Formats: sequence, structure tokens, C-alpha cells
Amino acid sequence: MIPLPLPILYRCPGEEHPITRSIHLARLAAFFPKCRDCEHRGETGQLPTQAVTQFESTRHRIERPSVFNAEGVRGVYLNELTCEKVGRIAGAFASVLWDDIPRHGQSNQDPFFHPPPFQPESYRRGPSIVVSLDNRPSSPEVARAVAASLRRMGCQVIDVGLATTPCFWFAVHHLDAAGGILITGAGEDPSWTGFEFVGRGAVPLSAGHGLEQIERRYREGYSRPTRQSFPQRSFEAWMPYLTGLWKHFHALRPLRVCCATPNELVRQSLEQLFEKLPCRLMWVPISRRRRQLGAISDPDTKIVGQAVRDKDADFGVLIDEDGQQIAFWNEQGLPVADEIVMRLLATFMLRDFPHLEVALESPGWAGLETQLASLHVRSHHAGTTRADMTNALSDPGTICGGGPSHRYWFREAYPTCDAILALAKMLQLLSLRDTKFSELMNPASSPR
Repeated sequence: MIPLPLPILYRCPGEEHPITRSIHLARLAAFFPKCRDCEHRGETGQLPTQAVTQFESTRHRIERPSVFNAEGVRGVYLNELTCEKVGRIAGAFASVLWDDIPRHGQSNQDPFFHPPPFQPESYRRGPSIVVSLDNRPSSPEVARAVAASLRRMGCQVIDVGLATTPCFWFAVHHLDAAGGILITGAGEDPSWTGFEFVGRGAVPLSAGHGLEQIERRYREGYSRPTRQSFPQRSFEAWMPYLTGLWKHFHALRPLRVCCATPNELVRQSLEQLFEKLPCRLMWVPISRRRRQLGAISDPDTKIVGQAVRDKDADFGVLIDEDGQQIAFWNEQGLPVADEIVMRLLATFMLRDFPHLEVALESPGWAGLETQLASLHVRSHHAGTTRADMTNALSDPGTICGGGPSHRYWFREAYPTCDAILALAKMLQLLSLRDTKFSELMNPASSPR
């Protein structure tokens, strides 16, 4: 008897189990999303020419040259970013950090570090890397792949669990880690995931500031620097992060604030901070999605504005998913332009330090620069990326910064961008005098 040939098996990107050729062809014909990133997408068999042509046109229309962008990595989960791919990207980041490790023995200052037994004194300790994630459904699986890849590269993984971007930065700075990876798809639709990287001191790695080195190492390949893997440990960053924010919420008058955010961690943080304050938070439900923060055309702009009017609030805010971007509404439910927010924050911060400067994202706002100059506030262009702004705020002569991205920066123990901190400054500003938000929007009313 002649044995029947074994069926040809295929494997879709991100799936563990193989499929037969017939299922492969059926998925191609149905324009199955994973087929766009499949190495077998060219094997179309006897599919109609019209279907093949339509599939190819769709694939080329959505195909992107790289999952890397100006601030990190973004891609559709399992279509563009599989667990295997995210592991290789995390390994590339680890490989870059290993470049700063001395080739021969080094002193060990980490009290949590326990070297493996029977190692010589010249044993090389791998870099410590903080790993955190947002609360998207795909994030836990991506985090497991990242941690496994970092441990395989001989890194010391410190898991801080769920965190916003500011809380993640705090953990990296507080632990004096060599770097950190935040698993997040912030700024994109729920089906997306991605990475954001920081170096020592919680300095963001953006385009032109270290990110391209990670991408190059990912594309060119890298080798394991050691065969030794380290155990993973955890650190609870949320409470010490909140403790650092408490000092900014004091001497406030009773204010009613409408607040919207798609991030449950931001909501929990604000509820903890406002629990003993005279101010009252009134929540406005919104969904997690890609939005144009503060834009008149964005549906959430109307939702928050209407809530401010209905609830007779003193002002409203929307803090986006990353915990950094924030938009404001006045007591009339009208959105406050980002340049007005920046002027108010800048003049408030410079009350006690008039000799310092303000960093503005480039290209700067011509109108805002003119207004600041009329108020005797000096400003300079810093750049468009988070790394640019961090470098600008590292200068002792710069006290705060911001731009059209709705991110506002402050020079604390380290340069940080935190929407909760921006909200605290605005509460302090409104508490200086018994006035309405709309009255402060006039340049003549700036707190100088």
C-alpha cells in the first residue's frame, strides 16, 4: 500500500498550533488579518485572481516600514507585534544596555543581588531593567515575553506591574535601574500594543536619542552576553509614587472638578489624592481609543464640556491613557487652548523664580512666545520628542515646559511629565484667588 502524503502545515503569526493548507487558503480568501504578516501569504493556490489582487492591495495599503516610531514601538497585537517579535525587540534593548557593563569584574552595590554559586570574582552582573505594563488585555502576555527575553539576556528584571508612564518613570529613577521597558499601546486603538524605553535616570529614549540604536540592534541581530539567567523580583511603585505627589495637593480652596480618563490607574490615583481634600471629583465616563485630545472635532471634547455645564463644575480635565497628556475646560464647558494652559502654568511656576526659563516644544508658538515676553518670561525651543524635553528640563535654568502635545513638564527630583502634577498646579493657581477659570484666560490676569 502506498502511504498517503502528509498534509502541508502552516502556522499563522502569533498562534501556537499549525493549520492545514485548506484552512490557510480559506483564511486568505476571507482576508484574515494575520495573513497580512504571514510568510506564506504568497502561496495562494487556486484562489481567484480577483481575490488575490484585492488581498495584495489591502496588504500594501496598511503595511508600514517599521514598528518603531519617534517615541518607541507601536503595532497591532499579533498582526504586527507577536510575542516572538516583542521578545527580540526587548533583547535588542538589553543588548544595548550590556554595552555599558564593564568587561571584567565590577563591584556589586545592589543589596537585592545574589550572584549564582561557584562564580569567579570577575562574574559580570547584567543590567537591572524595570518592566511595567498598562491595563490593555494584551499587555500581560507581552510582559511575560519581554521578561523571559530579558532574563535570557542575563538581565536583572524588576517587575513593577501595572503603572502609568509617570509612575513607571518614577520607579526607574527611584530604583536607579539601568533602564526600563513600559508595555503600552497608549495613543492607539485597543487592538494595539507596544513599548516605550527609558535609560538610567528615567531619561526617555526617543528618535535621535538612543532609540535608533535599539532598532539597529534589532535588525542586525545580537548575541547573548552570558549564559546565566537571574531571578525576577517585584517592586510596588504605586504607593511611593503617590506619596511624592501629596506635597503638591495642599492649601486648596473647595473646587468642583469634572474628570475624564480611560485609565483606571489614573482614576485610582486621583481618588486616593482627593480623599482628604476640600475639592470634589466628578467622573465623566469615556472609552479607551485613539483621540485628538482637546480638538473641537473629537467627541470627548463635547462630552466633557457638557458634563462641566451639567454638574456646575469649576473646570474640567481629560487625562489620556498614558497619564501624561491632559486637556482643560473652563467653567463654561469650553476647551482651554494648550498655549493658554502653558502660559498659566509657566507664569505660576515662575512667581518665585523669575530668573528661570520655560522650554517650549519646537516649533514654538509665536503667539505664546510674544505673550510670555510681554510678561517678562524668557522661553526657548527645546525640541519635539520626550528626550528633547527631558534634556531641556535637566538644565537648572529651566523650570517647566510643554507644547501642542498637551504634555506639561516640571523639574522635580528629575524632569517629569505628569498630568496629575499639572492638575495639582492648576488647582493651586485657582486657589490663589477667588476667580473663575475663564477670567484667568486673559493674559492680563496671569499670576505674576
